[in-house]
Amino acid sequence: MNGILVINKPQNWTSHDVVNKARKLLQEKKIGHTGTLDPLATGVLVLCIGKATKIARYLESDEKEYIAELKLGATTDTLDSDGSILETREYHPPSRDDVQRALDRFRGNILQRPPAYSAIKVSGIPSYRLARQGTVLEHEERPVTISVITLLEYRDPLVRFSVTCSKGTYIRTLCADIGAILGAGAHLTALVRTRSGRFRIEQAIDLEQLTRMASLGLAEQSIQSISEALGSFPVVTVDETEARRISHGNTISIPPGFAVSNAQPLIQVLDRDGQMLAVARTSGGLIRPEVVIA
Repeated sequence: MNGILVINKPQNWTSHDVVNKARKLLQEKKIGHTGTLDPLATGVLVLCIGKATKIARYLESDEKEYIAELKLGATTDTLDSDGSILETREYHPPSRDDVQRALDRFRGNILQRPPAYSAIKVSGIPSYRLARQGTVLEHEERPVTISVITLLEYRDPLVRFSVTCSKGTYIRTLCADIGAILGAGAHLTALVRTRSGRFRIEQAIDLEQLTRMASLGLAEQSIQSISEALGSFPVVTVDETEARRISHGNTISIPPGFAVSNAQPLIQVLDRDGQMLAVARTSGGLIRPEVVIA
């Protein structure tokens, strides 16, 4: 079984919990995910199954969309409502315009400090594990991009907003930083990932649906092909000789008539039966396979 499965992750499940459940239901050991969701969060979790694990790097780098809710007036050690309260503050409720201006300050290319309670590894140990043991680390700031941030609702002390951001953006940190600007402190109370790259929550199925489909032997109907998952990559079809070369990791010439895009040098290579052979990069009139699928 090879392909992409889009799950609507339930609350209070880790991303690894979902992977383990899918492995049991699909009877497939080789399953991974692209982009961790915290237990508090729900929404789009993209699973790569079988040979699709080879293309995870192309999927996890895509931008993400979220709907988040923060609560003003308190900070926590994990930056969300799953953590312990560090400080409760009295504050003058900001106006809606104040909240909007605070959100606007984060639009664009910014530096963000990952939370101590995160999956970032330090000497091979996840940072959250060290934090639970009492070693709370202050990670270096990292560049991230927030292309869209929109205030959806404000009823003090709750602020609800949507955000479109680059890989590696921590919404928990964003909420804490917004609270700091407003002088009230804040922490994340709810989070839904509505999009991860080309995969939207409308396409996702929940674990109950997957369980029913698996019991009926219909689970494969919910799985997208590797080629579908890379739908934004141009497609080139090659003959039998070229297919054999690509499948062995060898470079081939770009077929006559194929328009190379400088904006998107990565392509899908398919054989004449439509089977995906590789993800490749075009350069200097050549197709160089990066990941061989078949």
